[in-house]
Amino acid sequence: MATPSNSPRKPAPVIARRSSQTNWPAVGIGLVLLGGAGWFIWKANERTEAPAAIVKEKPAAREVAREPEPEKKPFVAATETKPKAVDTPKMVDAPVVVEMKTAVSELKPFLFEGTALTDPKFFAALVEEARFHLKDGKWEDHLTRLQKGLLPALRATSATDGVDRYNRLWESRLFALGMTQALFIRRVTPDALRAAASGDEKLQSLLIDLLSRPELLEKFALTLKAEDNAAEALHVWSLLATDDTAAQRGKYDNLQIACAVVFDQPLTWSRFDGGGDFSADALTRYRYFKTNDAAGRLSGDIRKTSPRELVWVVGATATEEEMTWALSQPRLRSLGEWAPSYGMIKYRMDYVTHEKTKLPAPTEGTLKEILTIGGICMHQAHFAANTARAFGIPAAFITGDGNRGGHAWFAYLRKDHEWNMNTGRYNDGYACGHTTDPQTRLSVGEFEVQILGDAQRRGDRFLKCERLQLAGQIYAAAGNIDGQRESLRLAITAANHCLEAWRAYAACLEAIGPSVKVEEWKGFVADMRRAFDEWPDMRDLADEMEEKHLYPTMTEDEIFLSCKRAYDRLMSEKKRHGEYDRTRYDIIQKAVARESAVLMKDRVKNAEKLNNLHRRALEDNADHLPTFRTLLDGYYEAIKGDAKREALFLSEIERVYRRRMAGNGTNDVFRLKAVLGLLDLIQGYFDKCGDPGRAKRLQLESDKLQKTLEKMKK
Repeated sequence: MATPSNSPRKPAPVIARRSSQTNWPAVGIGLVLLGGAGWFIWKANERTEAPAAIVKEKPAAREVAREPEPEKKPFVAATETKPKAVDTPKMVDAPVVVEMKTAVSELKPFLFEGTALTDPKFFAALVEEARFHLKDGKWEDHLTRLQKGLLPALRATSATDGVDRYNRLWESRLFALGMTQALFIRRVTPDALRAAASGDEKLQSLLIDLLSRPELLEKFALTLKAEDNAAEALHVWSLLATDDTAAQRGKYDNLQIACAVVFDQPLTWSRFDGGGDFSADALTRYRYFKTNDAAGRLSGDIRKTSPRELVWVVGATATEEEMTWALSQPRLRSLGEWAPSYGMIKYRMDYVTHEKTKLPAPTEGTLKEILTIGGICMHQAHFAANTARAFGIPAAFITGDGNRGGHAWFAYLRKDHEWNMNTGRYNDGYACGHTTDPQTRLSVGEFEVQILGDAQRRGDRFLKCERLQLAGQIYAAAGNIDGQRESLRLAITAANHCLEAWRAYAACLEAIGPSVKVEEWKGFVADMRRAFDEWPDMRDLADEMEEKHLYPTMTEDEIFLSCKRAYDRLMSEKKRHGEYDRTRYDIIQKAVARESAVLMKDRVKNAEKLNNLHRRALEDNADHLPTFRTLLDGYYEAIKGDAKREALFLSEIERVYRRRMAGNGTNDVFRLKAVLGLLDLIQGYFDKCGDPGRAKRLQLESDKLQKTLEKMKK
């Protein structure tokens, strides 16, 4: 090995000599001493550089030191928002070598270039170094050394290779280990790692194994979300990993990770119809899926499904007994696709009208009881989603608001690996549903579920995209903004449907601040709109970026035209109904609110434009009651305090209601209830604007509809 360029060198000794004679014996002795000192310094310094070899020791000296296991305290899971986990690459494995403390203290970078990339000794030594920190806890130092070493390796690549710029580096297990260790530490956080390392023997064993497996570290760290409790997730993972037999090891890694991030906080739910509260634990849930997979009872391939998708399996809100019952049902076992399961549940209108009936009343709320006695949409969606999960199929229980009030349907991952989002969905204004993310317990739009099935996520380019984002994090840690920006630009080029990459790129530009040229933001917004041409959610996010970063540089007319184009695009799409009405009324509401906010900056000057905007929006969207209700509030805020415009506002409401809504769907109990709610809201505006006479007329209309509804109960 060549002597490191930064090795300390002693100055050459000055040998006194006479002009006529040289003392050659003294010179020889001096050179021997100098050479010996240089060799000693080189050997000492060799250990402090990126590890090139593991010092061979007796086996006993290389074991990880363990302290007596402390008394285990009962785990009390957080009931509030989970602590955030910072972005982190993953780590490696190998026994501890005490002598490597000097490397940590000097914080010299690890080497990720040249022959080191293919030398297995460097890989083994990096594993060993990481494992050493399980004892001393100096993860910040380890991360610093990793990032300092990875940066020159990244910078040495050719910019002309584009999205393939770092491919050859990733072919090296040493580089992959360094990148994933860095990711792992950032995501899990040094504090969480120190807490985990002081845990029981199972957890220490998991960490020792993880620190040598870059592919598993990467998978776990990229599955973690900011809301996850990383330390508890590792604890859960260790319990599951030690439950495997020798033959099972490595087969259920994805399932273990999914369970770890779902069960890092308690999973509890309430059954419908007073069936009580229930909970699931990670180990029981893990054994259920592992056992039934081995027995060939599952339809979904839980070994190949990604952890991000498996959270929609293991987060089932049904007990293991209920799911085992589902596996025994011939009708369910015979399903090729899961859509028909929704219609297996007989619809019970008496649940809605409360009419008297001899049909059995629910008492348990189990999957078996729902199939036996029936239910309404929420029972159908609950049954379909959880029986799908019981068979290992990712599924989601979705709810939304439309012309007939609240409704529930379900989504599931089809065999072609795309999500079927429409089973049970009504075709009249239910294009925007929400579900609960099993991993975070937060409400998310169904778009965030559907995009998991995007074809880009199953290709090599998505992997490149994720790794380009990791390179951006290394550049960011070094304060190299240009490198970070370029890596993220390449990331969205590699996979332009990667939502995480777009968000990271936007955050990077925002962090740079005013020095980002307007043209770059214009390009960002235009590229994002182009990339997500068929995804209204992402076009809306591009509109938000434009509002935040480009509005200050645009004239009022330019802003107004941009808002109008966005609204007109949505109205154009509304006219193109396919399999079901895909109109995104929620985004229409945002578009109107954004345009109104621009005009409201000078309400007097733009009074006529404001009036025209809201009148047009009411007329365009009177066919969707939830949107109509929301638009009324925006309209009122734009004209309140102006008596003349308030009168026009009331006239417009009554005109649209009587022309577009009165008498429409009066034989539908759900529609009747929704219209009654709207009338109550409208009466409130008549009272606010001081017109009790018209409010009474609307009350008469409301009373008439209420009588019709009462008749339906008999």
